[in-house]
Amino acid sequence: GLLEQGESEAAAAAALRALNEYQDLPELRYLLAVSLLDIDEPEGAIPELEHATRQAPEWSLPHVALAWAFFRVGRFAEAQTAAERALKLDATLAECHQLLGLLAERRNDEAQSLQSFAEARRLDPERFPDPYEMGEDEFLDVAQQVVAELDPELREVLEQTAIFVQPFPETELLRGSDPPLDPQLLGLFMGQSLLEQSVQDSGGLPNTIYLFQRNLERSVSSREELEAEIRITVLHEIGHHLGWNEEELEARGLA
Repeated sequence: GLLEQGESEAAAAAALRALNEYQDLPELRYLLAVSLLDIDEPEGAIPELEHATRQAPEWSLPHVALAWAFFRVGRFAEAQTAAERALKLDATLAECHQLLGLLAERRNDEAQSLQSFAEARRLDPERFPDPYEMGEDEFLDVAQQVVAELDPELREVLEQTAIFVQPFPETELLRGSDPPLDPQLLGLFMGQSLLEQSVQDSGGLPNTIYLFQRNLERSVSSREELEAEIRITVLHEIGHHLGWNEEELEARGLA
């Protein structure tokens, strides 16, 4: 179908037309919601999935998708409830165990997070492999090496920009944006791009690039992949500093 072909917007439009023309089916609500999630519209997906779970309370997939939609908008307690409900319907849902691991990690519940991540890997090792883990100091060294290898003009731009490493985006950071940022974000530039700055700007908070270490580690399975992903993420956030939009970043291979 359209989703398998990567045509998420077309799939969403087709599902919406079908809902308007035919019977209100939970399958159509689910298709519409998954299409919205694929185009980074979790807020729009939530009411569709809530509707589908009411229509088909024993069907696990809408509960799974709803749990992830809640997670992506920072509604963590509701994500926990939806994931637990889905696992009561089907205990083999690897993506639900992974999500419970992410939620436990945010609560600093290390024992529960390790247990949930291990179960996700057991059920689906290809989708949820062991992450490649690196010490925080070593991780920061890799990021700083990326900056050191930049062209002199770019290094000069970054002289007043701080680089911070965090395990994952804190809740306050996520909810400080409208719409909320995705908790699985790899990096973030905070501040004014060079296009927005003026010579009168002074006294404000310094520009900052955040790198989210655990999210980056989970996106790879080897040291080489992690170093490459750190480099791409640093360059992506530098691009935001320079005022490049997502299309310009993608054209430069940094999206």
